[in-house]
Amino acid sequence: MKKIFNFALYDFANSAFTTIIITFIFATYFAKQIAPSPVLGQSYWGWTIGVTGFFVAIIGPIVGSFADKKNKIVFFIRCFSLLCILFTALLWFSKPSQSYLLYTLVIVGIANLFYELSLIFYNSLLKNISTDKNLGKSSGFGFALGYIGGIIILLISIKLFIDTNNLPFGLVKEESQNIRAIALLVSVWFLIFSIPFLFFAIKEKKKEIKKSVSSNFADLKKLLWNKKISVLGKFLIARMLYADGLNAIIVMGGIFAVGVFNLEIKDLLKLSILMNITAFIGAFVGGMANDRYGSKIVIVFSLIGLILSSTAILFTFSVSTFFFLAAINGLFIGPIQSASRVVITSLLNKNNQGKGFGLFATSGKLTSFIGPLLVSTVTFLTASQRIGFSAAIILLLFGLIILLNIRKIN
Repeated sequence: MKKIFNFALYDFANSAFTTIIITFIFATYFAKQIAPSPVLGQSYWGWTIGVTGFFVAIIGPIVGSFADKKNKIVFFIRCFSLLCILFTALLWFSKPSQSYLLYTLVIVGIANLFYELSLIFYNSLLKNISTDKNLGKSSGFGFALGYIGGIIILLISIKLFIDTNNLPFGLVKEESQNIRAIALLVSVWFLIFSIPFLFFAIKEKKKEIKKSVSSNFADLKKLLWNKKISVLGKFLIARMLYADGLNAIIVMGGIFAVGVFNLEIKDLLKLSILMNITAFIGAFVGGMANDRYGSKIVIVFSLIGLILSSTAILFTFSVSTFFFLAAINGLFIGPIQSASRVVITSLLNKNNQGKGFGLFATSGKLTSFIGPLLVSTVTFLTASQRIGFSAAIILLLFGLIILLNIRKIN
């Protein structure tokens, strides 16, 4: 249980980066105070995240395979985590001026690159701290604790640095010191809560190295194709589609909420906290259901639920009903993410977890721009955010259909 808790504590630690830097507070600060306009700010931010995702998709499987061969999984997760923490701290120097636009985008891009790479090796260690009987609970507990971490760091940031006139440490609101200081808070949070996992819970396993790095590509091919497409290959295609839809809902959800329901920033933050709470519940319950009923059933059930609740949102005009349905969405998002990680873990042996999760990262990042792009394009062509948002639901549906036709997944 101690190993599982330390594993989950890393989710608790790194959730601060995605919640505060990538999705909410710092992203909004960049769009409103550094970029020439909020519209351009959103575009620049999205492109930066997209470019780093593309690089992760390309190099993830190669680095993962190399780590498997050279017994460097623990080394890589430590290095990438610490580098992400370092570059996040450098965002303190991102002052509210267009002259800091390129600096901010470069630092955010590098930090996000290291964050995404660290996840490859973090996910690959799930099998080492779990048994076949509790893979679902272990993965679900990690995601659940991650959502709790996101809620807590968000509340602390709002209370200490945003919704107050009495700033700590002698900070002032001039030059947005209060917002920039949150980047330092995220770095400290990430570092402190990841220490138990990074330096005490995991150790490099010694094994004989027989193959050269040049064999990495051949090994990757065998995982996906052996005379015909493998079960892993089929699942990664299904996951790529529903992950694209899920990514579109997450990335474009705030814009949809503001444009359709005229929500203010504080309302968006409340919505974020609400969805994190329900996602925590969903991930925790989904983890237990995973071990009892199997990963495929959990993903299928959650995708159906997410498709139905998202479709209902398209026909909703009440803000309170929208909040309720968005909370329902959160319940299904957690289990989808958690159970997908378990599927990959169960399809791989301990000697190819690194390369396997490298491919897992690729399936999530290589086409991650498609969902937001489809939503944006359909919205532009129809002049309707509601119709545009339906593109994300279609991607979820296609992923579900392919998943239903894969028989050899429990």
